[in-house]
Amino acid sequence: MKHSIDHLPYVTKEELNLILSLIHHYVKDANMVILYGSYACDTYVLWDERYEYGVHTSYQSDYDILVVISNLNAKITEEILRHKLTDTYHRYFSARRHATPRFIVENIKTLNQHLECSQYFFTEIVRDGILLYDDKQFELATPRFLDYAEIKDFAEYEFERYYPTAVSLLDSVSCFFLKHNDFMNSAFVLHQACEKFYYVILLVWMNYRPKNHKLDELSAMVKGFSRELSAVFPKDTPEAIRCYDLLCSAYIDARYNKDFIATRSQLEYLVSRVEYLKEVTGRICREKLAYYQSMIHKPAIYPLPEEGRIKAADDTDEK
Repeated sequence: MKHSIDHLPYVTKEELNLILSLIHHYVKDANMVILYGSYACDTYVLWDERYEYGVHTSYQSDYDILVVISNLNAKITEEILRHKLTDTYHRYFSARRHATPRFIVENIKTLNQHLECSQYFFTEIVRDGILLYDDKQFELATPRFLDYAEIKDFAEYEFERYYPTAVSLLDSVSCFFLKHNDFMNSAFVLHQACEKFYYVILLVWMNYRPKNHKLDELSAMVKGFSRELSAVFPKDTPEAIRCYDLLCSAYIDARYNKDFIATRSQLEYLVSRVEYLKEVTGRICREKLAYYQSMIHKPAIYPLPEEGRIKAADDTDEK
């Protein structure tokens, strides 16, 4: 684990320092805060704008942040960070373009269990992440890093488990629900298909499935794996935005809101976009599996950590 963000651009450090201050404000008993993902691995994109795949797209890497707790409810804490903290953060930087924080909250006991079981989403966070804060009450378990044969087995199993299910759900919308003018179930099942395609990508890349049904947040979690994923649901017209908002709300509203309305044209448009997501998901996941296969007989890039348990940085190294 690294302990410094000094190598990052000034605006990035400014935003991360505010996020850390807000975490302390909203979560009084946070034990550790770890930056992972593209900013930790120096693969981030500060801003990219282009016309691609037939639509105007823009892209900026999000801040992926793991908050470790011991005495709080992880689900409630995550909701506080995703809403109250994020709203405050966006208001503070409303006058300029800025990256969006994405939070995962884990209990220290659960996190150490994941590390001891070689759950490679978390082992890679330990290997590549940047420790932004540590109250030094706990230590992280020493993980055993998996080799590529093990990673490929996990990823292949999850792909074969989730991808056909997502395809079947998508097919059922066109072949059954729309044919019977069942627009509410069409919207709900489209949401379920889309959710599962995102789960497939996360499981193949990270062996991680979040406890989250919100498509906008799942989309943000996968967008770094392929630029094509940013073009699945374009937001270049008011109607495209309305359709996407309809899909995002369908998980709850299509089942419980009697005033929920979706038109055939909106649903047919959404079917076409989720069909595109299906194609991209299948292709990039098979490419990732092929990459794992190609690396099996090469030297591992998952070296064992130093002997002993992983300790946090000294206070003087945190910034």
